Amino acid sequence: MIKNHPPTQFLADYSAGALSLAPAISVTTHLQFCDQCREAVSGLNALGGELLSDCEGIEISSSLLAETLDRLDAPMESAATSPSAQGDTTALIDSDLANELPDYLHKFVGRSTLNWRSLSSSVSVAPITVGESDYELALHRIEAGGKTPVHDHQGTEVTVVLKGTFSDEQGMYHEGDFLIREAGDVHQPIAAQNESCVCLSVLSAPIKLTGIKQVLNPFMRFNPS
Repeated sequence: MIKNHPPTQFLADYSAGALSLAPAISVTTHLQFCDQCREAVSGLNALGGELLSDCEGIEISSSLLAETLDRLDAPMESAATSPSAQGDTTALIDSDLANELPDYLHKFVGRSTLNWRSLSSSVSVAPITVGESDYELALHRIEAGGKTPVHDHQGTEVTVVLKGTFSDEQGMYHEGDFLIREAGDVHQPIAAQNESCVCLSVLSAPIKLTGIKQVLNPFMRFNPS
């Protein structure tokens, strides 16, 4: 059962189109799991529609319609090389992971082979490129019974649990749970003993290791892409 959801303001910004791409992807991913938040977003969209209907119209250029239609008719430069144009968009995803991700994510992780990088003996990360300039979007995997280093945050971290379960000092989290950690929130995620845990993460700044491992902080990567 999902117990952790995006804050109301987060959903309102999502509905209004005010979120940057990576955070918006995290919310859409959560919505694949959560009926409650889908209903909330539907209600926010309806409210936004009513507010727009009360707004006064503005004049637009007489050539706007023609320009818009011309753009719709223009060929897409990347259509010939995109994975979707080649058929199976999951072909480039790790075969052991493809069936465990929400279908929605396939359009992003299917663009290139996932480049898993080991952070420790039990933790690995695979960046996802979406053309983001402010946030790092990635998959994180913790092997069964494994744990991440204890760490703080220098900015916001959004996590959506995609597969498995993990726990930290504040509770236990299951598939679909949506978590937000801010600067000053210190924790150590630990995967359940019976299976690995895969999460989608969005970072606005690199994490900050604590304890003896803090000497590695200057080498911590942060790559919006």
